[in-house]
Amino acid sequence: HLATTPGRRAAPRIAFSAVVEAGLLRAGDVLCDAAGRLSATIAADGSLFCAQARGSIHQVGALLTGAPSCNGWTFWHYEEAGIRLPIDVLRERLRADMA
Repeated sequence: HLATTPGRRAAPRIAFSAVVEAGLLRAGDVLCDAAGRLSATIAADGSLFCAQARGSIHQVGALLTGAPSCNGWTFWHYEEAGIRLPIDVLRERLRADMA
């Protein structure tokens, strides 16, 4: 009998606004892509905005890259102790706190 680990889709869904509500990021914080070339600011409602767009982490990432879709969790990065990390790290922290 093999033990299986649950896939990512089995993990509890967490909205980006929950990361903001938990205080892991704050309204006014700036997120950027991995290279630091594209950026957007977090709004109080958990959406992102920049000169070109306002929307979800996925919508704004897709618009700025010209892609049909974007996984905002892996696209957007924040800085912690001088290191740029994907915001997915914060989602995983919230999931661990819920467990």
